[in-house]
Amino acid sequence: MNKYRLRYAPSPTGFLHIGNTRTALMSYMFAKHYNGDFIVRIEDTDMARNVEGAIESQFDNLNWIGIIPDESIYNPGNEKYGKYMQSQKFDVYAKYANKLVNEKKAYKCFCTSEDLEKDYEEQTAKGIVATKYNGKCSNLSDQEVDQLISEGKEFLIRFRVPENESWTINDIVRGEVVFDAKDLGDFVILKTNGIATYNFAVVIDDYDMEITHVVRGEEHISNTPRQMMIFDALGWEYPIFCHLTLIVDDTGKKLSKRSGNSLFFIEQYRKQGYLPEAMFNYIALLGWSPKGEKEILSKEELIDMFDENRFSKSPSTFDMVKMKWINSQYMKKMSDEDYLVFIKQFIDQTKYDISNKETNWLNTMLMLFKKEIEFGNQINDHLDLFFNDITLTEESQQQLKELEGHIDLINIFESKINGLSDWNVDQIKEVIKTSGIEADVKGKNLFMPIRIYASKSEHGPSLADVIWLLGKNQVLKNIQTVKG
Repeated sequence: MNKYRLRYAPSPTGFLHIGNTRTALMSYMFAKHYNGDFIVRIEDTDMARNVEGAIESQFDNLNWIGIIPDESIYNPGNEKYGKYMQSQKFDVYAKYANKLVNEKKAYKCFCTSEDLEKDYEEQTAKGIVATKYNGKCSNLSDQEVDQLISEGKEFLIRFRVPENESWTINDIVRGEVVFDAKDLGDFVILKTNGIATYNFAVVIDDYDMEITHVVRGEEHISNTPRQMMIFDALGWEYPIFCHLTLIVDDTGKKLSKRSGNSLFFIEQYRKQGYLPEAMFNYIALLGWSPKGEKEILSKEELIDMFDENRFSKSPSTFDMVKMKWINSQYMKKMSDEDYLVFIKQFIDQTKYDISNKETNWLNTMLMLFKKEIEFGNQINDHLDLFFNDITLTEESQQQLKELEGHIDLINIFESKINGLSDWNVDQIKEVIKTSGIEADVKGKNLFMPIRIYASKSEHGPSLADVIWLLGKNQVLKNIQTVKG
């Protein structure tokens, strides 16, 4: 086989989401494992549905996650590969469509309205086998065709489906899949406006770009026999097909933007503070698995371990809990310096004004949560303690009632804290220790009352660090507030 060449071909009708990221990522790993090329081309023939900014967003988010194309509209390859955007290839598609008409493998059809074309395309896109077309125009003579055109009749071009034939693919994921001609009607390859349909354009593009393997979602299986027919009609070899199984949510339904507990678009994860390395790692495990038990794997390790025979035949569940866990592992591995730069950009400064905070204080506070938070935006769940006057909860009040001897303990602690001249964490730890000895309490009966009185919360990171960060005046004020 020639050099492996795999492609990801998004339409600019939407933004990069988990499903098409998985397709791009698997194609990328496949190509890079075999020292091949990864190509991104744009399928933009559905002009009415194209979204402004979608193309730029696709590339921006692919680059962010680490899926870097070797060829694209921004860095085209050899001229023989053609254009990397379908809207720039209408003349190429028309050339091949007319070639098939001249060879009687396709024909001009005058009896289908634009509405029927649209219905057909929508059914096909949804994986539904469209109603078989009865081919009224398939036997028109050249003279009849010329006459209808001279009358100003609009026409489209249909592919003539061979009768009594079948097509078999040996899919990498699904094994042998057989398609029968009797299930398929003559289908449109060029619309009345001269724009090629998906199934026709994609074959021309894959041939032009010498694509060796096509990795895509299982919803494209119904498109495959039509594409195989076109390959055959033009005398071209098929690429090797690989139809990935669905990604489903925790209810077993296909993952979509309506899935309740999962973010759908990559941009959402970026804004929430997920790391690109973690996203690459997790998405690589959706429907594919490396050998061994290790789950935290770098991009380079995943490419090196890639094996196309390890794709799953079962749907993949998008597990948000696991996604968060993997991201937290990458956050823990960050250097302290990188973590601080990263986390500060996610602080909601409309709620937490850090502008007047001393750098050492701010860094110390943020470092307390490096091993606790799962993604960047989650830092905001921990900042009320240090920036806002929180209210003692009923649960905390009940906790105090159940703790033994806390009144004496707090009086001792308050006196010792008030007398501290050197405000540092080591001195605060010593005060906590000696307060417990004098009050004859330890464990929960020591730490929980001090935490509640000092911070007005029963939860938080290291107690001595919290007290130091709050400062002596705030701690004494909190103690008086809780005492009532």
